[in-house]
Amino acid sequence: MAVDTTLSALSDIIPDYELIRDCVAGQRQIKKRGTKYLPDPDEGEPDQTEREARYKGYKDRAVFYGVTGRTLRGLVGLVFDKDPAIEIPELLEPVKEDATGSGTTLDQQAQSSLSDVMALGRAGLLTDYPRTAAPTTRADALAGNIRPTIIRYKPEQIINWRTRTIGARVMLSLVVLRETYVADDDGFAETVNEQFRVLRLDQESGNYVVEIHRNGQTGGLAVFETYQPTDGKGLPLKEIPFSFIGAEDNDPDVDRPPLLDIAELNVAHYRNSADYEESAFIVGQPTPVLAGLTKQWVDEALKGRVRLGARGAIPLPVGGSAELLQAEPNTLAFEAMQHKEKQMIALGAKLIENTGTQQTATEATIDTVLDNSVLGTAARNVSMAYRKCLNWAWLYMTGEVVDDPEMIDYELNTDFAARGLTAQDRQQIVQAWVQNAITWEEMRWNLKRSGVAYEDDEIAKDAIASAKEESIEMEAAAAGALAAATGEQTPPGEDE
Repeated sequence: MAVDTTLSALSDIIPDYELIRDCVAGQRQIKKRGTKYLPDPDEGEPDQTEREARYKGYKDRAVFYGVTGRTLRGLVGLVFDKDPAIEIPELLEPVKEDATGSGTTLDQQAQSSLSDVMALGRAGLLTDYPRTAAPTTRADALAGNIRPTIIRYKPEQIINWRTRTIGARVMLSLVVLRETYVADDDGFAETVNEQFRVLRLDQESGNYVVEIHRNGQTGGLAVFETYQPTDGKGLPLKEIPFSFIGAEDNDPDVDRPPLLDIAELNVAHYRNSADYEESAFIVGQPTPVLAGLTKQWVDEALKGRVRLGARGAIPLPVGGSAELLQAEPNTLAFEAMQHKEKQMIALGAKLIENTGTQQTATEATIDTVLDNSVLGTAARNVSMAYRKCLNWAWLYMTGEVVDDPEMIDYELNTDFAARGLTAQDRQQIVQAWVQNAITWEEMRWNLKRSGVAYEDDEIAKDAIASAKEESIEMEAAAAGALAAATGEQTPPGEDE
């Protein structure tokens, strides 16, 4: 098999990826695709010029509602409404601030990864490290001069993969990534070519090896470069530092895109809109009908023109008549649009319409679980993938495997129901703490969930204690100033 071979599991789902990406991009992209999403109603028309003009008007009048894109942005925004929780050693701080080497922070990249997973059900992360002639110093690492990077790959770029059972573990043994590189740059324009990055475990040594394949001078793909990454102690890696992210789990299998159903309905709604707008354009214009007129009358009395409206008059011959024909409206396309809107709402596209239906607390809880289950799973999968990447980054820098699970942590927000806590709910939580019904940590945990508190507990304790001391000092100073102004003596001991 050639290095550019695409697995059937991916090639079969590529059309779904294209559909979802086009829907997320919005109306401009959908209409740019032409008959791919909106068939030509006059496909059998022999007059090509008339056919193209009719189709242009048909497409221009159609409206594509950006439901898919707005739903995706709303779901991702719900997760990142609160910042991810992160715990990393000092050496990895530069990775947090610039995960890619091009200025994208870890949180920003995680947002893009979650967007791919929620839209397409799949993404990939590769942890890489620059090749250096000498060991990296701590100063270089802290300054971010030499540090690991985390590269995000779209699902379309991950074209091939294999696994191998080593001991009790099923590990990736091969990953092929489609990339681009700048072949030429004259300072104004770049020439970009395609290359393939092959990540593999060597059959004999079991070491992680990277191959870059490009088109050679004689044509055809050939190995352009091969190298073996090493950890912070100069030892070869024994696993491929690549993590899949899925909508269901993080195994290499291709998961079904969560937004596929909404995207398909979105396009069907667009087609109904085209028919409805076309019908409104044709039916909405009444047609004047004049009967009993001769050509001479039209030429001499009407001068070849008919003026309609309050300021116009139509001279008619004896026995002549005039009327307006108004076709009955066709509501079938409009009803189909309404039906699909309700279907999209049921699938999670609640940004279109607010139903205003009253629900019991139990019904609301069930709806929350159903609506957020896919989103919550995707957020947890993204968190898990980034924890693995940060562990690999630590291995690259130090040569050490993280043995303390609390040393490195990265967690996206999955507590979507916390925003439902009212001011009264929060007041009751604080009151329960005052009455010693819950601990201070439990009270803080609930306030963090509601988005009111965000500081670390220990930092919050110190800040609250400091604020109390300042308040006591200010009250004492105010009491002293009041006593001096009124001539009252300060009780013994209070001035000490």
